[in-house]
Amino acid sequence: MRPSRHEFHALAAQHTVVPVWAEVLGDLETPVAAYLKLVGDGDGFLLESVEHAERWARYSFVGHDPVATLELRDGLIEIKGQHLSADIPLDQGMLAALDAIIAAYRAPIIPDLPPLQGGVMGYLGYDTIREVEHLPHVPHDDRGFPDAVMSIIGSLAAFDHWRQRVYLIESVPVLDMNTEAIDREYDEACVRVQRAVDKLSQPLSSPAAEPPQLGEAAPEVRSSMADGVYQQAVEVAKEHILAGDIFQVVLAQRYDIDLQADPFDFYRVLRQVNPSPYMYFLRHPDIT
Repeated sequence: MRPSRHEFHALAAQHTVVPVWAEVLGDLETPVAAYLKLVGDGDGFLLESVEHAERWARYSFVGHDPVATLELRDGLIEIKGQHLSADIPLDQGMLAALDAIIAAYRAPIIPDLPPLQGGVMGYLGYDTIREVEHLPHVPHDDRGFPDAVMSIIGSLAAFDHWRQRVYLIESVPVLDMNTEAIDREYDEACVRVQRAVDKLSQPLSSPAAEPPQLGEAAPEVRSSMADGVYQQAVEVAKEHILAGDIFQVVLAQRYDIDLQADPFDFYRVLRQVNPSPYMYFLRHPDIT
């Protein structure tokens, strides 16, 4: 277990977030299996990537049990989980809140660890641009999803595929804590790291599955636009570009299907049939 208690206190004197971690062999483990063992149906994420369309990148990351989660709806932020610094504004949008988090929570860079050691993970919806640009005509929200969700990483399993190692990292906030509280946080973090080590050592109960087969009939696909509406929008966009009103526009239509499957199983199939440079799976109680 690293760092030692003495080293942890020394880091806590200079930073407001300090990692505690253990390094284990990863030659018998995969990021997908680790996600199922560590996250399951809870909040968490998986980050993977493929380089040059032919080999997996060096690092993969599995996050779970966030310190706190910020959820933005209609300009107001709700914080779920651990109490955060009072300096974080809740009524100025997600970008202002993230600026305050970055200013308040500072962690050391540990050379022995993979490049992602902690931080904030989540998504910003398209309408977050309204925090930067004043745009009229707020579109109707027919989905009711959060405008943005960002979680402060708590527990992280970082895979180094080249060295065949897994680093189980706990990010421990120590802002405004005394010596006794820092000792307690260190002990609790060590327990969480050991719990993650124990979970990874357990076999999965999932049976072996056949690879996905192409050619099966696709379910009914429903578009958010009636026939011809998207094409008409393209023509209008061309007119605005020629007139000099804009130089670029991104048009989109949503396609919906009914799927009776776990979203993570869908992700597993997608990464098999179409591995891409940036792959991610993010599970949140309100949206996946």
